[in-house]
Amino acid sequence: AMRCLRIELPYLPPAEFGANRSRGVAWQRQWRVSLGKRGAIEEIIALVKEQGWQGPPLERAKVSVHFQLPDRRRRDPGMLQERMKPWFDGLVEAQVLWDDSLDVIGWPIYSHEIVPRQPGTAITLVEVKRDGLPRL
Repeated sequence: AMRCLRIELPYLPPAEFGANRSRGVAWQRQWRVSLGKRGAIEEIIALVKEQGWQGPPLERAKVSVHFQLPDRRRRDPGMLQERMKPWFDGLVEAQVLWDDSLDVIGWPIYSHEIVPRQPGTAITLVEVKRDGLPRL
């Protein structure tokens, strides 16, 4: 059976997850920042456990990320993508994904919609067989 997982977070990826907040600072320190107030990795691990995820990590997955933007404020799409890194790290740490590299998740598909006063981020992962076809 094809394994899939959908995680919904009630906010957009926080600004402190972005490299703009740490210009000239090593990624290792930035990774620690992402573990700070919000505890990104622990949060993802808890959500994965809550959904009862089991089995070995996915060796390949189709990943899509959907942002619910609470307003029409100007946003940089690349920055939103960059801020996803700690959550992808969390999916690796929670053993949902083998790794968050191109070999495993390829290029995630990003989409968005305006949902007044209801920010959110939904991450969907669908297992993919080595030949690139979804596992049935």
